[in-house]
Amino acid sequence: MNVLTVYLRIYADAFRQALTGIAKNAWTLLLPIALLEANGLATGLVIGALGRLGQFVVWAVWAAAASCYLYFLGEVVAKSRVKLDEFGRSVGAYFWSVANLFFVYWVATLVIDLMVPGPQKAVFSQLLFLAGVIVLNAAPEVMYQRGTRGGLETVQRSVRFLQANWIEWGIPNLLILAAWWFTPPAPLLGLGTLGTVLTGVVEGALLHLVMVFRGHLFAALDGTSHRQRMYRWRSSGVV
Repeated sequence: MNVLTVYLRIYADAFRQALTGIAKNAWTLLLPIALLEANGLATGLVIGALGRLGQFVVWAVWAAAASCYLYFLGEVVAKSRVKLDEFGRSVGAYFWSVANLFFVYWVATLVIDLMVPGPQKAVFSQLLFLAGVIVLNAAPEVMYQRGTRGGLETVQRSVRFLQANWIEWGIPNLLILAAWWFTPPAPLLGLGTLGTVLTGVVEGALLHLVMVFRGHLFAALDGTSHRQRMYRWRSSGVV
């Protein structure tokens, strides 16, 4: 069994498990769009009421929404049945994990504001954002699967995972990103407001499927070496 075949089977197994977990909790397909809309509404209210001082409150709202999603995402990846009445528990489950990561990012932006000359701030801020997207790509999985709490701890663990699995993790994620980037605009947008809502629901559901797939892929890759994976699939007798 060659390397390509082994990793195609790993990806296929992660996708199969994602479908199994979602089948038990089909309602969670609506979570991304519901949380994004609620988060956007709450953010608008906070900024409108508090202005600049509301930025930290906004971050708290974002952290709560992210914690909620990570909680239900983790349960789906674990193939557990979850109900909406667990919402109260979900808000605080990973709140400080997310908030601490936000704090690290905020410190980095503060350093740029203080150290970089005015005209170059925008460029450095953009570079920081791109670096964060790359370096912290596995941060969600690190938080809800490995239970990291501190912001630096999450960054370090995410970096270690990517260093060990940058090819195995990067290829499917880049293919998913390319599919999203090159897919033409949804025709549902021609239906007006209804089309916009339906498009958001469909895109949110696809995002959820991708995140559950990533969760299973992370579990398969983290803590194992390439040699161990090859041995496991060769000895499984599935060829």
